[in-house]
Amino acid sequence: MTEQDTQSTQGAVEHKALAAPATDIGYLIDRFKEYLEVKYLSVRTRRTYATYARFFKDFLMKNGITDIRYLTPDLAFKYQVSLSSRNEFNNVILTTKTQVLRVVAVIVFLRFLKGYNHTTTDLGSQLVLPRVPRSLPKNILSRREILRVLEQPNNTDPLEMRDKAILEVFYSSGIRNSEMRTMNVYDIDTTTGIMKVMGKGHKERIIPVGNVACKYVREYIDKARPKLLHGETDTLFITKSGRMLTEDFPADIVRKYTKRAGIKKDINAHCVRHTFATHMLEKGANLRVIQTMLGHESLQTTEIYTHVEISDLKKAHAKTHPREKYII
Repeated sequence: MTEQDTQSTQGAVEHKALAAPATDIGYLIDRFKEYLEVKYLSVRTRRTYATYARFFKDFLMKNGITDIRYLTPDLAFKYQVSLSSRNEFNNVILTTKTQVLRVVAVIVFLRFLKGYNHTTTDLGSQLVLPRVPRSLPKNILSRREILRVLEQPNNTDPLEMRDKAILEVFYSSGIRNSEMRTMNVYDIDTTTGIMKVMGKGHKERIIPVGNVACKYVREYIDKARPKLLHGETDTLFITKSGRMLTEDFPADIVRKYTKRAGIKKDINAHCVRHTFATHMLEKGANLRVIQTMLGHESLQTTEIYTHVEISDLKKAHAKTHPREKYII
């Protein structure tokens, strides 16, 4: 055997030793993470799915399962049941919402296995998502409060001009954190007041943005953004070093200016989205219009805001209806 043949054989042996079996749970979790990277999912969603898939792997290993061939639908269901039990570390029961997220991650993982022929059946067929009780959005700002927040950034500092434009766009359109961060300069037409948004699942929607928001976006683009640029980028809202904003940045600036306005509520970027929807509904906007603006696939998701509105109607009804006042 030549030296070259020896090296080739040795390399093949080492590769075989390092390569995990295609049915190994740990190996498949790593492949799942790679699969998530090419899906049109937010960074937060990919991270959540990968983390919760690892929790599922830990459960299987505790039950002596390291090979996917020994995973059964019953065992997957047993994992779901375990989520509703008290946590062995802190004696706390997971919220229904957290249980749903963990089960969804497992369902996506098991469908990935089936879709890529790692399994012959859908092992998550017995998993049924528990119903999450619908609750009212917390910490919604009143119209007076949101105006106070919007007035906080000054109109001379480039960074605060950027923050002002971001806050105005948030409140004017109700877009998501991720949608704002990935927006490009050419996605918003400040002349016509039309904005292109790339939402969840890489789905594009065209929505209006108000004149006031457009005014401050124009000022930011003309006066502030050139001072923040370092090189070339099409990203609309950028950091002081010219890069895309971090995932936590929008929440940070909302909290910053809410605190500066003297408002003690714990407000983040998503609260401004709730505030937008609630105020639109209170002023008579059609629920379908709000659904389109928010990018909700199902009208049921948007209907949560009707609970906010109905509470106001009930107060008005109790205060003004003759029958409630025993007039008739």
